[in-house]
Amino acid sequence: MRLGYLASAALIALAGCSGGNKGEQSAEEVAKEMASLKMRPGQWEATNEIVSATAPGLPPEALRSMVGQKRTESSCVTPEQAEKPSANFLAGQKGSDCTYQDFSMDDGRMTGTMNCSIPGMPGKTVMKMDGKYSPVAYDMNMDMEVGMPGGVKMNVKARTTGRRTGECS
Repeated sequence: MRLGYLASAALIALAGCSGGNKGEQSAEEVAKEMASLKMRPGQWEATNEIVSATAPGLPPEALRSMVGQKRTESSCVTPEQAEKPSANFLAGQKGSDCTYQDFSMDDGRMTGTMNCSIPGMPGKTVMKMDGKYSPVAYDMNMDMEVGMPGGVKMNVKARTTGRRTGECS
């Protein structure tokens, strides 16, 4: 499942937003605001963990097996990416079609909603995020509604943490 990857992308998208309610924004509009973020370039490590999952019609054992899954990824954020990321960088996956709503970044706290159509996944994914951030770390809780085959909606609660670990290797 690509939920962890999308969760990491959501944090990057949130990082470009500041101020109060902005209504709906495209990835390109959010990218234009990224210059205000003071994200430090370098090697970053992000860990995504599924806290809970529910979906009508899916076997309980399959849902239980998802809970507790962790995925840790390391990536290099170049000075150019930190200064001016592209819309694809914000979407997290080439070909994703995402919009962003009601983002707020104030005093180290971020909130907002991300709506995406993701290649290879049916339906829309809606992610509501609430977390803390600094130029070198973040900690975010997410409530996601993921469109599944047959019109089924899976609800997933996840936590993503990230930190700058040093210079790019």
